[in-house]
Amino acid sequence: MSDHLFDVAAVTALHGPPRWQEDDALIEAAMNGRVHHSHLQPVDRAWLIAQLTHRNHTTETIAAWLHCSRRTVQMVRREAVAVLTLRLLAAEQAAKRASARADAARVTPAAMAQILAERDRFRDQRGQLIDQLAEMRRRCNEPCDQIVIVKPIQPRRRRPQRTCAPTMPLFEVASR
Repeated sequence: MSDHLFDVAAVTALHGPPRWQEDDALIEAAMNGRVHHSHLQPVDRAWLIAQLTHRNHTTETIAAWLHCSRRTVQMVRREAVAVLTLRLLAAEQAAKRASARADAARVTPAAMAQILAERDRFRDQRGQLIDQLAEMRRRCNEPCDQIVIVKPIQPRRRRPQRTCAPTMPLFEVASR
């Protein structure tokens, strides 16, 4: 019998926010039209659109699956998480191709190590970005001290009144 009453490997840290993780089931659900873009967190939406884009699906198709406009898909593709996810997917694809070539002795182990290091760097950058976004959201939700800006009041300059010379009337009323 174990010394512990619970599985130590299954215990997760209680301090800090939970780390974001990919959800591959989300891709299939989206392709079946069961995901609405407004129900997703911004990070999940960017990741999902990057995954679908990497799989060569068109903007129109993705918009139809996620029940949103093409413009929304285009805007999400420009977000940092989507850009880094696309770069990570490209690096992983290059690593797989290099691994296949390495099996055929076309790629040196040093080149393979360089590609894998680049993939890991992109994965770390994406993780850091997602953590930073979560921290900024947490900070934005905290109440902050109100800042009052006082502008000095400057007296308005008064324009001098123009005095107009009396003019002749345009029409005269004839008396009878």
